[in-house]
Amino acid sequence: MTRWLDVEVGTDDIDLITLPSNLALVDLQNDNEFKLVVGDLGRGEEGPKLKVFKGAMQISDTILPDLPLGVVGFSINESMPRSVPLIAVAYSSCVYMYRNLKIFYKYYLPSSELNMCEIEVWKQLTNPSYHNIESLQSLTDSLGAIPHKLLSPQSQNLLDLTPDQQLEYLENITDVPSKKNAEIVCITTLKLHSIEREKSVCILKRDWPEGRILFNTDEHIIAVEVVTADNSVMVICADNTLACYSKKGKKQWCLTLEHRPVAMTLVPVLHLGVTLTAVALATGHVHLYDGKARRDTIFVRDLVSVMKFGQLGQEEHVLIIVTGGGNLMLKILKRTADFSAHAAGVQLSPHAAGGQRPWLIPKKSKLFLEQSVRERENAVSMHQTFQHELNRLRLLAAKTLLEAHVKSDNSIGIGPMDSLRLTAEVEGLGPVFRVTLIIENTSKEKAVIGLAILFHVHTINYKVSNPYIKVPLLSPGGKLKFPTKIEEVFDDQINPDVLFRPVTGQGGERSLVKVLLVKEGKTTPILAATVQMPPTDPMMLPFDKMQAAAGLESNEDSNWFTKT
Repeated sequence: MTRWLDVEVGTDDIDLITLPSNLALVDLQNDNEFKLVVGDLGRGEEGPKLKVFKGAMQISDTILPDLPLGVVGFSINESMPRSVPLIAVAYSSCVYMYRNLKIFYKYYLPSSELNMCEIEVWKQLTNPSYHNIESLQSLTDSLGAIPHKLLSPQSQNLLDLTPDQQLEYLENITDVPSKKNAEIVCITTLKLHSIEREKSVCILKRDWPEGRILFNTDEHIIAVEVVTADNSVMVICADNTLACYSKKGKKQWCLTLEHRPVAMTLVPVLHLGVTLTAVALATGHVHLYDGKARRDTIFVRDLVSVMKFGQLGQEEHVLIIVTGGGNLMLKILKRTADFSAHAAGVQLSPHAAGGQRPWLIPKKSKLFLEQSVRERENAVSMHQTFQHELNRLRLLAAKTLLEAHVKSDNSIGIGPMDSLRLTAEVEGLGPVFRVTLIIENTSKEKAVIGLAILFHVHTINYKVSNPYIKVPLLSPGGKLKFPTKIEEVFDDQINPDVLFRPVTGQGGERSLVKVLLVKEGKTTPILAATVQMPPTDPMMLPFDKMQAAAGLESNEDSNWFTKT
């Protein structure tokens, strides 16, 4: 059963000749409707064009000044709402940026000075007296002695010609090379990118003046893709192989393909947590690999030229194929597609079953496996530690429950007839405070009757004007307030530390007032609340008591001086 849905694309007006780097999926209008942007090289008398496809229909084409070498889309800023994305098109030594398919900015790569030896040789080559076979041979040998990468494009083209063609070229030349223009080989918006040139893969970074060789291959490289999950590099070569290299350039595995590969792209399926590698063969088959295991095969009735996978329109998983005949094919991945080994009918080889295959394990999975190994090795000690911590938690819970039972600190009652809430508010500077008790019936159906409020205080510390208050009928959802006065009692000899007990901590139990809510027919209170009474403001005390407190403090200071 196929996992893909084919989309019919009209092939009458679509005739594409492009490169893999000339395809980009861009949200041009910021409406989550991704368009396919293709840099077409042109065919026959038609020049290069920038074509835009909405789904399977071409909606725009723009004439380009030169052959495109790469097309990318990017936003200027990441702030919301985002601005209209730009399309950057790379040419030989410049980059054109388009906004709304119109030229917005042009950037030319800086040129470099030529080698002095090359300049001296060209001065002699432009002299007609040296236009003979013998002189030309010695001058071209001088050019050949200069490293090839340091030569200008004109010098490189001259060395590729025959002697007769070189003479004809020098007679028709009008401009002598003075500077070397930098040539663009790739363009991307990624911070890390890999390119291939002369059987080598180079790694580039912004702070490096030049690329560094990551690894070399035996045959020419056809395509390179970097897997973002683990930074591994997938490479297909002209020797019919698909190889995987680590980010440090070490070959992890190599797979021999049935036929010559012609194109490759990555197929990330995020909701399945897998990134496949699609490899197109010269026979028209497109194989999808998960590592070394083949998960799916697609047959195309033409030679594949370019492949691209991503979001197109409202569809998140679309495989775009441009064939050698210029046709455009779209294949949508079904939402029910499954690329597991069981669904694909894949059986593990003996080498894979024996552990010979280097599995690419994500970091989170690797961390989970290491934790599992640790738990198996230290199972006894981990179990003992867990039981010890569990017993400590149980002991703490029992102590807290016992303390709450002893103090009866339960300001909310929940039961068949006790859906009540008790709160207290303290007002005043002292020594006489106004305490307002608020009783609320949280039940929406039943009323409560037979309640009373009882104050429990230390008589030597506080005096309550009305220690017992009868509570009338409390209707469902009702709330009643009962104000009363509590006076703090002082001895003739006042300890100043009592007046500053929040700082000195001298209050202790003497500053606590317990409020009990009792009910007829019950021997224990149904609710209880403990009120922490604030200290009395010293300025509110009578003058004689302040004098007594001051005298006590001075006597203590003098006694201390005598003792010392």
